[in-house]
Amino acid sequence: MSTIVDEESDRSIKTINETNDDSFQKISRPVKTVLYEGLQEKDVGITEYTTSVPGVSGILKHRLSDFQVNEIALDGTVVRLTSRTVPEKEAEDTTLKDVIDETGLCEKYSKDIEELIKLHSTKSIEINVDGLTKEQRKSIHNFLKFKYGAKVSTHTKKDDQDKQFIVIRLSTLVKNERQTWPKCRPEYLHFALHKCNMDTTNVVSILSKQLKVKINTIKHAGTKDKRGNTTQMLSVRKLNANNVAKLNARNIWTGNYIYKDSTLKLGDLKGNRFRIVLRNIKGNDEEVSNVIEMLKIHGFINYYGLQRFGSSVVSPTYVVGKSLACGNCEEAIEHILKPRPLESAFENDTDRARSVWWKTRDPKLALQQLSKKNYSVEAKIIRSLAVNGPKAYVNAFQIIPRNLVLLYLHSYQSLIWNKIVSQRIQKFGLKPIVGDLVFKDNELKEVPVEVIDGEENEEDEEEIDVNNVKFPEVETISEENLSKYTIFDVVYPLPGCDVRYPDNEIGKWYIDLLAKDDLTSEKFLKKNKLFSLKGTYRCIVSKAEDLVWTTINHNDLNDDLLLSDIEVLENKQPFISVSDGSFKSLSIEFSLRSSNYATMVVRQITKQDTSSHTQASLCRILKSNKRDTPSTEENENASKKIKLEVPTED
Repeated sequence: MSTIVDEESDRSIKTINETNDDSFQKISRPVKTVLYEGLQEKDVGITEYTTSVPGVSGILKHRLSDFQVNEIALDGTVVRLTSRTVPEKEAEDTTLKDVIDETGLCEKYSKDIEELIKLHSTKSIEINVDGLTKEQRKSIHNFLKFKYGAKVSTHTKKDDQDKQFIVIRLSTLVKNERQTWPKCRPEYLHFALHKCNMDTTNVVSILSKQLKVKINTIKHAGTKDKRGNTTQMLSVRKLNANNVAKLNARNIWTGNYIYKDSTLKLGDLKGNRFRIVLRNIKGNDEEVSNVIEMLKIHGFINYYGLQRFGSSVVSPTYVVGKSLACGNCEEAIEHILKPRPLESAFENDTDRARSVWWKTRDPKLALQQLSKKNYSVEAKIIRSLAVNGPKAYVNAFQIIPRNLVLLYLHSYQSLIWNKIVSQRIQKFGLKPIVGDLVFKDNELKEVPVEVIDGEENEEDEEEIDVNNVKFPEVETISEENLSKYTIFDVVYPLPGCDVRYPDNEIGKWYIDLLAKDDLTSEKFLKKNKLFSLKGTYRCIVSKAEDLVWTTINHNDLNDDLLLSDIEVLENKQPFISVSDGSFKSLSIEFSLRSSNYATMVVRQITKQDTSSHTQASLCRILKSNKRDTPSTEENENASKKIKLEVPTED
């Protein structure tokens, strides 16, 4: 018998982890009740600020419209949905001159073909082409393919008398006009995607189904937030803008179509432009201005935000990542399949499968709880264990896409990075010290390795594999060149087998912190490359660029204060601040590099925890103020708590 304890949190959960036949006994054991608070910033090493100026308290993401994100392209332009019209002259007749039927036979049979399509007939139409040249027959095939696209299929045959016919049938295959792509048109369609309250991965899946293209042919530069309104570029090969423009999906809009010679790749962005509203702020405009000016000067600590560590309070992603880094796949699976009561409003098949597996350790019994359409990481693991054996733990991770394994491993690296940076700032402040690391030639070459301020999505197919990325070289700061650098130049490594640690006391901190988990840098290099980590570097302090702000007075807490791209396109009028409004909110706009978290900018402004539980508690406190005023202690402990019943040990 062993015990899994979340050692990274003060709010630990003690559970029984048995893999032998005695696991059935725990069903009848007495249980104890444990209160578990939602994951908070201090649990993942987020504790420090760049200034001691009091913050301006406010509520983050109260409304979907309070969080707007626009991608910044590599050329520095902000991606916005400004047009929904297709490129000029893209109607089908624009390339008709390139596809000509010299024989006139297609026109002769056009009514018959259209009737065939209209009635979904299983019959075929035969056109006598005996005596025509090969080029003429080819022109007929091309013309029919161009005019009717995937609706019909054609082929040439000979009858018993050796006469040639072109046979036209209703197509049974799902294809598109890519078969007859105009030679003069670039192959890749790029377009702006605007979405509301949907993650990028889900949107790509919907587009794949409606456009009838493979999901991996739709490319993007990076995933964006689920909760909010976001705009980014997508690309797809050999697809007409007309097809995309005809999409009919809720909360999805496309536009700004343009054809290019190359596809989008993950990381093909300069950053993101954020527009954020903080509601019911406490402070006058002078106090707000002071906080913003300090932010402009001193920046913010470039922590990995809470989104990096998953949404589960029972099994944060870093716990799974630590087990994988230690080579303990069994323990990693224990964490992934650990029941998570009350983490969702309704029990689903994944919840039921977790519960059955946890009680019985029988993957075949757990598999019976899963629907065939469940492709979650839990479902993939359970199916693998059911097929390969209940102890085939490594096999289970082999069938999981590498990006999901990276999600867990990167989360653990991020936890170590956050803790080291906080400890460094606590002891040495925000000035470079001898032995710190900087990029050679003082060039900023940070490599984005995560979704930015979005929901870390276990179904996301696009986590960058840093093991295949060539990192910039770093050098240590010496006594001689110390004055040359500022804190904005200093980079610290995410632990791995191919990084340098600071050549000072902090380097030893890395070694000691990893040793607590029985890890060394060398242990990150695995024979199985699936679990190997090279490491990377990250600036410890960053700045929000082109920062502008304004305060808005309004009478309803739920007023929509920002316009989305689609609302601007539809000429919706912006909200106008009212004098003496019941509420005062802060609208702030800024740009970040693609590896930065907007929530870390917000916490520098508010000086409060950015967890969803804390934000929800602020709303509850606000609504209850009419009844009574909560004490300071109540405010601090207002985070949502989850009641979890677990078996007690004998």
